[in-house]
Amino acid sequence: MDIASARALSLLIAPRFIDRARLNGWATPRVPTQQELMQFQLAVSMLILTAPVGSARAAPVTARRNNIPRQLPGIFATLQSLDRQMNIYEDPKLLDLARNEIPIERLKAEATKLQQSDSPLPCEEDALAQVLVDWFKKEYFKWADPIKCPKCNGKTQMTAMVRPTDYELAGGAGRVELHVCAKENGPCDGSYRFPRFNDPAYLMKSRIGRCGEWANLYTLFLRAVGLRARYVWNAEDHVWNEYFSPAAGRWLHTDSCEAARDQPLLYDRGWGKKMSYVIAFSVDGAADVSRGYVQDSAEMFKRRNQAPEDAFAQVGRSGTWSFIARLPTQRCAYKQELVKITNARRRNLSDVKKAQLEAEDKLERAWLAASDERAREPEQPKDEPARISGTKEWKEARGEAGTAPSESGKPGAGEPRASTETGTSSEPGESGATANSSRSGEDSESGKVDSAQSGTGLAGSTSSSDQTSKPGGEFIPLPPPRISHTV
Repeated sequence: MDIASARALSLLIAPRFIDRARLNGWATPRVPTQQELMQFQLAVSMLILTAPVGSARAAPVTARRNNIPRQLPGIFATLQSLDRQMNIYEDPKLLDLARNEIPIERLKAEATKLQQSDSPLPCEEDALAQVLVDWFKKEYFKWADPIKCPKCNGKTQMTAMVRPTDYELAGGAGRVELHVCAKENGPCDGSYRFPRFNDPAYLMKSRIGRCGEWANLYTLFLRAVGLRARYVWNAEDHVWNEYFSPAAGRWLHTDSCEAARDQPLLYDRGWGKKMSYVIAFSVDGAADVSRGYVQDSAEMFKRRNQAPEDAFAQVGRSGTWSFIARLPTQRCAYKQELVKITNARRRNLSDVKKAQLEAEDKLERAWLAASDERAREPEQPKDEPARISGTKEWKEARGEAGTAPSESGKPGAGEPRASTETGTSSEPGESGATANSSRSGEDSESGKVDSAQSGTGLAGSTSSSDQTSKPGGEFIPLPPPRISHTV
């Protein structure tokens, strides 16, 4: 039951309480004041929302042990899954495979050249991150849409989610999109399977995907070139990365889909994306970095609809109903889960390393706290372009096409960058997908979809049995770390 429903139910309960008081002679009934009615609504709402499912039945032991509210399984399952995912990017075999794919010496030379130019970046790590994201976007990985027919190169339409083949399952593809030729060039029976691979080893073979695949593989590539990396999850169906900049002393934003670096307001100001939760994960823990990616944190907190955060403060001040403020709220449990993840990650580290990470955390908290003030500074539209990746229709449907063009006519908050900078639909990232020879002969259906891979109710997850004609979301939850990386 959501908060609105619980409050509505409380209004139905209130008259019954008054009638019972009259019948039992407990007190002389009177019409409650607005303040009393609000307090009663909050009391009943919180009791309903925090009660175990099944009336008086106790919550499962696992739920109590993990401090996970039963009414919020989605976000907590996401946090735990993404924490486990970080182990994948430290796998020595995967890192070796990634280094074989990356022209490391060439990129280091380009980074050195950048640092010797008239516009050097603050440190070598920043330069390496810049040339790496440019190479990954322009030369290595491809954006999936629009998917072209492998036979006639015409348009296709997604018609169904189909069962993965053995090969696709081995690559962690719990769901596979089937795109069928639209026959715009005449009769054609062409079709294209788009498996949503999770295993980075398979992504290095397919080299195609949406933002879930991009951020997944790019996390590994950041680690492969020696940069500390974070995987950043957004509840509004997007994922990207961060890397640690020694010069800045903090984590910096980077998005391989957009060839972007250090543009944290790209999504809010550039795309017009309204976000609620933005969580960063690394081998050193998890952190809520939402404030760093929005212009107005107060508005962002309003979009966090898992708990009435402002109401709890009012209840706590009222005195009469102060016991409600001590109930385990969703927000508190969510924060505690991030702390638990971080503590578990750092448990076996040396005191020196722990002190270093805690100092970094402190600097990051200060930077996040000043985010609203930074956002009020004069805008630099050229730094927050509209979204590049994806078709126009797809971006508009997601509300990520940006706002109006900037006054100067330069690429701004509503315009894509020039093709000479990051490329347009003609560059590899947006050229569209065609059949890949590495997947030929893999069309036979076999096996049963693993429920752990077919989606967990997270953003963008879709059951393999879903026959919808709309493509799935960008973010796809990863299964537990894999053992074999032989493709």
